[in-house]
Amino acid sequence: MQFSNLKGMLIPVFGLMAIYASTVSAHNQTGSFTTGLAAAVDFYQVTCFDDGNGAPSYLEAQVKDMTASTAKVSILAYKGTSCTTNKCAQFSVDTTDNNTTYSPLVKITQGSGVYSLFVMHTAAGTDSYDVALHCKTSTGVHTGTSVVSRQQQ
Repeated sequence: MQFSNLKGMLIPVFGLMAIYASTVSAHNQTGSFTTGLAAAVDFYQVTCFDDGNGAPSYLEAQVKDMTASTAKVSILAYKGTSCTTNKCAQFSVDTTDNNTTYSPLVKITQGSGVYSLFVMHTAAGTDSYDVALHCKTSTGVHTGTSVVSRQQQ
């Protein structure tokens, strides 16, 4: 009897924990190229801010090509112009279409503020993608991340 009461209390608690963990640890931006243009570019602005977890130090991002086609999907993440100490632009490409693996992770260490994120593909036709992105503190703690779409091709 007591075990069943404990079980009844723990299931909702673990359910809430799972929901909370997924909302604070992942930011994904999905999209697709529908114009058929070989030079299509989707453009997003990612804002890194202190949401109480600490001041942002960097943005990390990677892309997954969701469509089986000859085109490859890539990202370019960029912020700032003082690139002497830290790289202010990083490029990554998903070389295998329609699998569960993302491209290599890129990390742009330019602090808080607005980062530009460009998603591109290499050939004419339609394509879809999933970008995983996170703003983090210098110790790797996930912090405030918001995404705004500026251009969709």
